Amino acid sequence: MLLVAGFSACDEIALDVAPPQSNPQEDPQVIDGFTIVKGDAFSSALVLTVEEQELQVVKATTTPPLAEGASVVFRTEISDTKDFVNVVELVTTSADNAATVLSSDLNAAVQKLFNTKAPITHTIYTRNYFSILEGTSASQMPKPADFGPFSVTVFSNVKIEPAYYLIGNVNEWKFENLDAYKFSRSEASVYDDPIFTIRVKMSGYFKIVPQSGKDTDSWDGVLGNPVDGNTDLEGILIAGDAGKAMRVVEEQWVRITINMMESTYQIELLGNALQQLYVPGGHQGWAPDTAPIIFSPGLDWKFDGYVYMKAGNEFKFTSQPNWDGPNYGVGDVAGTLSTAWNAGNLTVSEDGFYRLTADLSNEPNTYTITATNWGIIGGATPGGWDFPSTPMELNTATGEWTVTTTLTAGEFKFLANNAWAINLGGDVNNLTYNGANISVVSAGTYLITLKLGDASAYTCTIVKQ
Repeated sequence: MLLVAGFSACDEIALDVAPPQSNPQEDPQVIDGFTIVKGDAFSSALVLTVEEQELQVVKATTTPPLAEGASVVFRTEISDTKDFVNVVELVTTSADNAATVLSSDLNAAVQKLFNTKAPITHTIYTRNYFSILEGTSASQMPKPADFGPFSVTVFSNVKIEPAYYLIGNVNEWKFENLDAYKFSRSEASVYDDPIFTIRVKMSGYFKIVPQSGKDTDSWDGVLGNPVDGNTDLEGILIAGDAGKAMRVVEEQWVRITINMMESTYQIELLGNALQQLYVPGGHQGWAPDTAPIIFSPGLDWKFDGYVYMKAGNEFKFTSQPNWDGPNYGVGDVAGTLSTAWNAGNLTVSEDGFYRLTADLSNEPNTYTITATNWGIIGGATPGGWDFPSTPMELNTATGEWTVTTTLTAGEFKFLANNAWAINLGGDVNNLTYNGANISVVSAGTYLITLKLGDASAYTCTIVKQ
């Protein structure tokens, strides 16, 4: 019951926070002859920092007569609501009829309660069970003392910026050329998911520019590594003059991943894999240079995309926007591709919006052609999670599917053919197959547009009418 956790302070940057405010006054709670009050630490809004502090959580100001040597000890829980549905127990130390907590332990408990490490302000409540401790025996009082709400601002040992950019030989070391070289990331808080990635074809030297550096055209804070021209595929990131440029020796596709919670980087050499295949055919005049594409987001020789075609349309896949490179037609075995000069054309049997895939990662190369009709499904939609989905309408010229419908607060996904085999969710700016549900914050009538015409990034818009 009497535990103390250790803490090592870091010399990292703590985020600026608002000035402390007063927490509401609360009356003492008199329970079975004990007068219990909130601790001194909670008399004003708490702004936690990397500097370790001992904070008083709760105390007994008066007690009934106790046996000699007996004392009051506490066990404290925190919650995000006054009904204490969700609770996290604090690591506290009881002494002198009061309970204290280390600021680092309170910081960790609040982060756990709200499931986020973001350095933001939260509202918490405390529930304080108390007992009479005599020797090694403790007798708990039947009713706890509850206090709150309290304002607590948590801290992070590191400062993570909202965006990072690649700078180097690939963009002539110019700040005005950063926009095309922005690292991508999930929609979660940067403190909960500190991973940023970029995939780019490059060679030569590079560093990493934080958003603040881009905003001010400043080299202050630009990240490098300890060794100039380092060709290692992983290492640590440091800012300032000590941070030297990393290097990719041979021009090729690379994936650079940075972990800003740990200040590390990793480089994956992807070689010269194709990023896209062109789809020339009767649907657009057999011109590879103006043909739609299917895309390989992982540069793994696996391609995916959507094209509207009429019944009987024939087409092929080409590796270049011309007929000079390898092109792919029907193989000898159903579902396979061939690069032979006399390979037959692929074809569709009816009008439709087709999902086309090609897998060139293994022999034999394979493909699929799947007609799709799209809708939305989920708790936020009129039909809930049951089939059929709420249907959408196709604009054949743009590859966009739209629907105007009422939604409730909740979640939904995009679904093809009223089956889970093909579904899209996740980041609205980069939808992925089997991605997370998409949230709707408030009820209303919405125009929802699913954009599948650009295979390099499937996106959607959700506009309240």
